[in-house]
Amino acid sequence: MDNHFVIPEEDGLYWYYENEKDKPEPVLIDHKRYGSSMKGFNGRLQSWLRDGEYLQGPQPVPAQ
Repeated sequence: MDNHFVIPEEDGLYWYYENEKDKPEPVLIDHKRYGSSMKGFNGRLQSWLRDGEYLQGPQPVPAQ
């Protein structure tokens, strides 16, 4: 998985490492639905990353 310091172009599930948080938050990037924003599972829609924040991913699809 790669670290992204801007919202990536590739759709998928990412981990959002937010400043001053102990654990990363899962977020979804789906450009058809949300444009160039990330959608948090708490309802947050965000189109930016602050200095020091990053996304890690996308998460691979589980093997069947």
